[in-house]
Amino acid sequence: MPDDQISSVSSDQSSGLSVGDPVSYKIQAARNEGDRIILDFDSKADARLSTRWLRLACNCEVCGDTQSGKRWLTPADVPASVRAENIDISTPGELTVVWDDGHISRYDAGFLARHCEGATRFQAKLWAKLWGGDLNSSIGKFSYETVVNDDEALFGSLRALRDHGVMMLTGVPTQAEDTMRIAERFGPIRETSYGKVFDLISKPEARVAGETARAQIPHTDEPFRYSPPGFIFFHAIKTGAHMGGTSLMVDGFHIAELMRTQTPELFEILTRHGVTFHREHADEVFFSTEAHVISLDSKGQVTGIRFNDRCLAPQEARDGQIDDLIDALAEYTRLVCLPENQFQHQVQPGEMLVFDNQRILHGRSSFDPTVAERHLRSCNIDRDAVHSAFRTLARRFAPQEAEQVLYQGAIL
Repeated sequence: MPDDQISSVSSDQSSGLSVGDPVSYKIQAARNEGDRIILDFDSKADARLSTRWLRLACNCEVCGDTQSGKRWLTPADVPASVRAENIDISTPGELTVVWDDGHISRYDAGFLARHCEGATRFQAKLWAKLWGGDLNSSIGKFSYETVVNDDEALFGSLRALRDHGVMMLTGVPTQAEDTMRIAERFGPIRETSYGKVFDLISKPEARVAGETARAQIPHTDEPFRYSPPGFIFFHAIKTGAHMGGTSLMVDGFHIAELMRTQTPELFEILTRHGVTFHREHADEVFFSTEAHVISLDSKGQVTGIRFNDRCLAPQEARDGQIDDLIDALAEYTRLVCLPENQFQHQVQPGEMLVFDNQRILHGRSSFDPTVAERHLRSCNIDRDAVHSAFRTLARRFAPQEAEQVLYQGAIL
C-alpha cells in the first residue's frame, strides 16, 4: 500500500448512492415492500431500509434520543413482524412512517441516506494516511499560541492526529506548568502510577528506560496495561541539541501493512496469537496483559498496535508454535528498526510531539548525559477523549467529518 494512501474499508457500493458530502437529500419516491422500505433519492439509486431497523431508529419523544442516552425503546420492543402501514414523503427532505401499531415516526432524508443498505458511506472509512520515513514533508506543525486560543486551530491539529497519528506544536513555553495547559486542550489528563505528568530526565538510578541515556527501539508505551495510554504529549524542556537523543517515530500501521504484504503468515500470528507484556516495580505495581500486537476490526482493518521489546514477558504457546511467534516478533522488530521506516527529528526546547500511542511507535538514539542534559515532560490522554474532541469540533468546522469511523486502538 503506498505510504500516502488512506487506509479504508468501504461497504457494498452496488446502489451507487454516495453519501460522503454534506449535501441536502430529496426523496423522489418511496414504496413499501414488506420488511423493506425502498427510497429513491436525487441520485435515482434505490436505497433499501429494513423496517425493523427503521422502527428502532425512531427518535421521537416517546422512543427517546440515542444521542443523549435518554433512550426508552429497546430492540426487544420491536418485533420481527413490524410493518409500515403508510409512508409519506410530502414534507421535503423527510420520510414519515405510520406503523402497524399506530405509532408515527419521522426521519431526515440525509440520515436515511447515510444508513441505507448498499450506500457508499463516508463513515465506512477508517482514516489513516500511512507513512514510512518521509513524514518530514507532511507532518502537521502548529503554533502553541493558536492551538491554545483558537478552536479552529485545535481542530486542525486533531485532524493531523487523525491522518498521520502524530503532529508537532511549536513555540511552547518551557515552564513545567505549560505541559498540562496545552494537553488539557485535548481532553482530561489520565493519571497513572507514574502520576499525571512524568519527567524524563537521565539519572544514575533510573526507574524506567526513559530515564537512561541508552538508545531505545521504537515502541508503544505501557502495553502491559489492559488499556494502554491513548495519546502522548512529549514536551521538550531541555534537549542538548546535536548531542544525540534524536527522536524516532514509526507508523505501526505502515509496518503492519508491510507484514500483511510481505510475510502474511507472520502478520496473521501477530493478529491472533496472544503476546504477554509485563512490568513490575517491587512492592509497588505488577502489571501483566496478554493481547495482540496488531489489533483488527471485524473487516480485517488494522485499528491498533501494542509493541514494546523491553516489556515482553517469557512467551507461551502450544507445542511447535513458540518459534513461529518469536519469528513474527522478530520480523516486526526488524521492520521497526529500519531507517527507511523511521521519521527522525532532533526535538528542540519549546517543541511538543503529540502522537497516538496505539499507532505510533517512538524511540530515540543514545546520548552522553555528561555532555547533553535532556529533560522531557510526558503526559497522556485517553483516545476516546481526543476522538470526542475531534467529533465535537467537527460539528462546527467540518460537519461532514463528524461521524467518521476512527480507528479505536489496541483492543484485546
